[in-house]
Amino acid sequence: MKNILLILFCIILLFCFGCGISSAVENETAVSPTAIPLAAKTPMPAHTPPEATPVKTTAPDPTPEPIPEPVRIHVLAAGDLLCLNSQLSAARKNGQYQFDYCFSQIMQKVSAADLAIANLETLVAPSYSYTGPKPETEYTETLKEDGTTELVPVAKSGNTKMNAPEEYLSAVAGCGFDVLTTANNHIYDYKSEGIVETIQKLEQYSVYHTGAYALPEEKTPLIIDVQGINIVVLAYTEILNNRPRSENAFMVDTYSEEKVTQDIAAVNEAGADFVIVCIHWGAEHTHRQSSSQERHAEFIANAGADIILGSHSHCTQPFDSIETDRGSIPVIYSLGNFLSSMAESMHKDGVMVNLYIEKEFEKQTTSLINLNYTPTFCTSTDAGRYVVCPADSQSIEQSPIASSLENSRQRTIKILSDTVAAPE
Repeated sequence: MKNILLILFCIILLFCFGCGISSAVENETAVSPTAIPLAAKTPMPAHTPPEATPVKTTAPDPTPEPIPEPVRIHVLAAGDLLCLNSQLSAARKNGQYQFDYCFSQIMQKVSAADLAIANLETLVAPSYSYTGPKPETEYTETLKEDGTTELVPVAKSGNTKMNAPEEYLSAVAGCGFDVLTTANNHIYDYKSEGIVETIQKLEQYSVYHTGAYALPEEKTPLIIDVQGINIVVLAYTEILNNRPRSENAFMVDTYSEEKVTQDIAAVNEAGADFVIVCIHWGAEHTHRQSSSQERHAEFIANAGADIILGSHSHCTQPFDSIETDRGSIPVIYSLGNFLSSMAESMHKDGVMVNLYIEKEFEKQTTSLINLNYTPTFCTSTDAGRYVVCPADSQSIEQSPIASSLENSRQRTIKILSDTVAAPE
């Protein structure tokens, strides 16, 4: 019995002890300080590797552009374009001027060239008088050895001032001339104002020009891209009827060795492929070049010109070649007149030089592959008009003035010969 009571006592004691522990735990929780919640975990960002630096690899070359085939062009150069009083009279009708007929026989040849050049030996300045009559020749009486006297011509009373109406330039451009050189003895006939107006007209008719300039900033060498070939045209004169004032000296390219050297160096640096130098020099009315022309031609050739084209004599002068370290450089001392009313046969004969130039793009070389010339003859028609006619063999066969053209052709060939270039 005692044992049973002892067991019951122990059970009750254990029960009470367990309840106390439970109550104590509950009371402790109730009095503890408010718990500070844990900061929520910000998830770590996913690992992002640094951007990879592209590895330089040699990508296969795209299909290379094909190298252009060699290009060949035809450059034509003619002589002096004059506008004298007789030409003006012949071209005037009902108070208007018309000059297109002057080029009706030659236009096909000129316009067929890829680039056509001539010397514009007249102003086109609307504010000034057109070319007047030639100054009268003055004479003086001199005593001969036999005691008789004779009249001897002396210096003229003045130089003719050359100026053409706008219609003249329109006809020249319409014939197919792309470049007109303006460095000649008449370019300063009406001083700076005449040059400015002439340049404005050339610009109006979209004609390339070089040798005279309206503004200092325009004084840059002329480089023309002809089917990928950079053709340079430089023009100089050794003669001026009137000298510009010092402040206007920039307006005309006068010849000097320093100027030629600088200009050719500049165009070569700019990528010139072929350099044409046009120069107004020598004496008038003679088929013979002077020793001065020969010296200057040698210098120009050695300075880097690829061909030299002369003017001023108003008649043809010989074709020659000058040996340089770059090979033979052709020079024609004068192309003669192209369009003129001068009366003598020597003044009616002229020549167009034909240059055939080829550029090989693979080798980056440019060369003169062929050179010939076409004789020309400026005739006056029954109507008193002045017309330029080609005097090549084929044209002569088809011309109603075949005899005159053949005579002109033979005179020209006699002067130029066929040693440097053959007649067409």
